[in-house]
Amino acid sequence: MKRTGLIALAALCLFAETSRDAYRAAYRQWREADPNLERDSGSLSAQLAGRVDAVAARAAKYGSERSAYLRQSAADQEQSLAWLAVPIPAPPDAPRVVRDNVASETAVVKRNLDTFSKDPDPGIQLLRAALERENVALAALANSVAERQSAADALKSSAADADQARAKAAAAEHDLSGLMTAAAEQSDRESAAWADYYRKLAASAKGEAPLPVPTAPVPTARPAITPLPLVRYTGAWTFPTGGLFHGTAPEFLDLVVHESNGHVDGTLFARFKVAPGGKDDPVLRFDFAGDLKNTRNQVFPLETSDGAKGTIELIPGPAFNLLEVNFQTEPKPGKIRQGNVVLVKK
Repeated sequence: MKRTGLIALAALCLFAETSRDAYRAAYRQWREADPNLERDSGSLSAQLAGRVDAVAARAAKYGSERSAYLRQSAADQEQSLAWLAVPIPAPPDAPRVVRDNVASETAVVKRNLDTFSKDPDPGIQLLRAALERENVALAALANSVAERQSAADALKSSAADADQARAKAAAAEHDLSGLMTAAAEQSDRESAAWADYYRKLAASAKGEAPLPVPTAPVPTARPAITPLPLVRYTGAWTFPTGGLFHGTAPEFLDLVVHESNGHVDGTLFARFKVAPGGKDDPVLRFDFAGDLKNTRNQVFPLETSDGAKGTIELIPGPAFNLLEVNFQTEPKPGKIRQGNVVLVKK
């Protein structure tokens, strides 16, 4: 049974790795398909529109692969740990009828011993000796039954503790599955946004979406808040294969940062690689928010899904599409509390 479970787990890990490789390959194909597309988007030509359609198809494939991977991971998580939903049965008590029979028989033997205790008849004395032996045997049997019941009570208490731990683990794994499903839904929304972006870009290239003529003076741009462009901090970011990190290695890590009128809010969702048999929870999710400041590095307060407080620092990398993230939280037993990773923009 154990060997079968290990084989199933190994197959699940192999499938997950294959699916992850598929969507990562789709991501690379999308981002490397036409790196000069946005640079050339100012020209109007059917050729540019064709280039937009080709890149849009690759973007759609990436979004589809990634959402499918996340949903399959959530389903596999639920299926592979279905045994956690089965309560651990309590061990049975020692049969009550045995204890009652031993007590009843012992009472009868003791009454007979009292009855024949002073009878000098040799035959009666032989009977009394047999009753004495039966009384000793019944006492030993009663002790054995009591010891078995004590062992059953201890095992029952241990089984109850194990069942509480099982229920807690099942709830945690269910939460992880829910987070994966939520990530898949977010991936769908991002795919829809990219599809809309490429539709507008293609329409503009064909001259089908001219810019509206303003009827009143419009400011060219609002004053910059940060010394670097806001796109160096905002948007969707992910941890690449073979990426740089310090501390616990991420298995995957996604960061989304939004900005509105100088105010930032964002979410980080990650799963880290913990040592086999380790007790640390590999899953981390937290939200953060705050106002931008006129500094290169931006620091915001965060709060994890478990209620732990901390800070996250966003550090623009040496390249336009790199962002270093440094976070730390107050210590909580079994929780990842700090990390440093370099992310790439999606």
